[in-house]
Amino acid sequence: HKLLESNLKEAKNNHLSALYRKEEVISIGGNGYIHSPRFPNSYPRNLLLTWRLLSPENTRIQLAFDNQFGLEEPENEICRYDFVEVEDLSETSTIIRGRWCGHKEVPPRITSKTNQIKITFKSDDYFVAKPGFKIYYSLVDDFQPAASEINWESVTSSVSGVSYHSPSVTDPTLTVEALDQTIAEFDTVEELLKHFNPDTWQEDLENLYTDTAHFRGRSYHDRKSKVDLDRLNDDVKRYSCTPRNYSVNLREELKLTNVVFFPRCLLVQRCGGNCGCGTVNWRSCICASGKTVKKYHEVLRFVPESGHSRRRGRTKNNMALVDIQLEHHERCDCVCSARPPR
Repeated sequence: HKLLESNLKEAKNNHLSALYRKEEVISIGGNGYIHSPRFPNSYPRNLLLTWRLLSPENTRIQLAFDNQFGLEEPENEICRYDFVEVEDLSETSTIIRGRWCGHKEVPPRITSKTNQIKITFKSDDYFVAKPGFKIYYSLVDDFQPAASEINWESVTSSVSGVSYHSPSVTDPTLTVEALDQTIAEFDTVEELLKHFNPDTWQEDLENLYTDTAHFRGRSYHDRKSKVDLDRLNDDVKRYSCTPRNYSVNLREELKLTNVVFFPRCLLVQRCGGNCGCGTVNWRSCICASGKTVKKYHEVLRFVPESGHSRRRGRTKNNMALVDIQLEHHERCDCVCSARPPR
């Protein structure tokens, strides 16, 4: 009889463990949402729930929190106990986009950097709050259609800011430097060809993939689809000056000489890359932080005893898990001595 009760109790505990600690993978094909259990009422204690959202290739994921948001309040402005956390996932890195708790404000709208994102909700075994949270997700389509897939009837109108009376690309008076400067002013091949040849730009665009095939190398002949030149150009602007992983020594970063940490170094996001590629003054541009935030990291801190003495049984009294703040660059901007062309 006691053995049966023990087995039933163990089965019940296993059931609770499976119920309150769960990871779910969601393949996104459209709009949807996730929420804390019992939303908009108080959520249960002892939860560790994870949602891994996956969207198709060439798409990203946008998250929007419901205006009804409330978790256990932070301690000293740190979300230690109950919180919801969002992470960007890729094959090489994980970026924490934010951790939120309390009732003061609704978390901001978030757009993932890849087609994967992870949401974690944790509650401890003490106080709970309501209403919890609800997060709406949707797809952001990053795909740029190839030239042959564009509906020409919808793009034959004039483009704002483009002059149709400019010299032809074959004009002998147009120097290489002037041509390079002109190209720097446009974002797409379509706009560029409209600028040079307003009467024949559609035909020129189609002929790019037929008339000059004998000039192309192995990358063209091995490719099964047309190269997306607009996407390549946009990638330069979007990813040249961006937040990147950067390791910092904690003692140096925090300017602390009387303590040591484990780990000694951590990864942070700092601006890196170059700016103004293709412009005459690109060397005068620097990639600088346009938005800096402070994020909390939990590390082991050790304070040596005075006089560098180490007494048996006292070492553990000088160790503690602590939260430290490190600066992360969330947005990077190109700062130039003179504004370069687009």
